[in-house]
Amino acid sequence: MNYDNFNRFDLNEACDFFEAEDPKAWKKINQFVVADGQEYTAVMEKEFDFDNVNGPEWEAFDAGVHYAMTKINAAFEAAGIELEVQTVDLVEALGFVLVRVDDTPEDFVKRVMKKPIKMVESWV
Repeated sequence: MNYDNFNRFDLNEACDFFEAEDPKAWKKINQFVVADGQEYTAVMEKEFDFDNVNGPEWEAFDAGVHYAMTKINAAFEAAGIELEVQTVDLVEALGFVLVRVDDTPEDFVKRVMKKPIKMVESWV
């Protein structure tokens, strides 16, 4: 099993679509979106106590995340669930997003912008 074989999702393009779709909502959430990894090193060192984000400790963490995300994708595929974990480009950062198998950034944003379902009819 290849633990580095992920489809890529263009998070920056999704952010552009979100901003174009609803600029008012985008102004409220864009401060929480780290689409280019601007704060990555500081967060990894402060919040996760990594002294060196390029050292062997980090490499083990990275390998573990890739392993777990690959297993999630395998489980979705085996169950016939049309979702997948895709990587996102965060420059030097590690990032993943859960999307539909056929999602484009534009489709993703349009779906997110719809009103949420308020009642669940059944549970899987």
